[in-house]
Amino acid sequence: MEPRRPLSSTGTPASNSGTIDESRLRDPQERPLLVASIALNFLMMAAAIALVVYNPPWLKEHPIVNKELSFLRAIAITALVGVPLLVLTRNRREATIRGNSVRLSPRQFPEVYAVLQDHCRRLGMAQPPELFLTSGSIAPYSQTFSSWRENYIVLHQSIFDIDERKTMDVISFVIAHELGAIRLQQTAVWNEMLLTYVSSVKWFRTPLERARIFSRDRYGAELSPTGFRGLLINAVGRRLMDGVNVEDYLAQERTYGGFWPALNAVFEPTPQVFTRLRKLRDAGYTYKPYRESETFG
Repeated sequence: MEPRRPLSSTGTPASNSGTIDESRLRDPQERPLLVASIALNFLMMAAAIALVVYNPPWLKEHPIVNKELSFLRAIAITALVGVPLLVLTRNRREATIRGNSVRLSPRQFPEVYAVLQDHCRRLGMAQPPELFLTSGSIAPYSQTFSSWRENYIVLHQSIFDIDERKTMDVISFVIAHELGAIRLQQTAVWNEMLLTYVSSVKWFRTPLERARIFSRDRYGAELSPTGFRGLLINAVGRRLMDGVNVEDYLAQERTYGGFWPALNAVFEPTPQVFTRLRKLRDAGYTYKPYRESETFG
């Protein structure tokens, strides 16, 4: 088997010392797509409220449109009571995760928590977000949330081996990936409020969601230079990662593309692993060997 090769940034030292220049970590498409999505959201909100309030007669002549009026009415009402609903949803979700997870700390999975602390130090974060480990509160492999009080990261147990050091490179990448969501305010309250309508329509929300994943991948690659398997796990799962011939896999990535993968970008909010690897390569990230003897945190 060929040696595993992790991600690192060209021109960036492989060590974990120093701070990170975050100005280049946001995907170039994310900000324009966010502005466009917010503008579209306001247009949709105005149209929905106008249709609900005025209920124009021509709607009765278009049964399909009229049928969707109840959906528009529900969204309009949601917009009016959005803040109270956000409070309810965010705090209820936090309570659920806390009740079904283990909160990591210097006394609970200390090696994993040390990775979080080191990443936060390099990002200049004085207060790390809370970190949870769960077996069922989220789908694999990780997710970031925020409540009105704080941000927190949730890791799925499926990325852990019995000996956590065997997948510490994956854990490091995943934590860095989720920290990117916090640093870019992708989970902020204002973000959810300004995208209420767009988020309800898959076709509209997909482009921004994909760009945000690319941005978070940059955080993962920058903070965890040996984190290639943090992406590979999405392709083959944890148990089979060690059996992958990485050189052959990367050769497959270089031939991936064409019409159908491009068309798939319209339908799938989560980019294919090959697409994510290519975006990182285009951003200047390359591959270097990873060894289990490497230390983190």
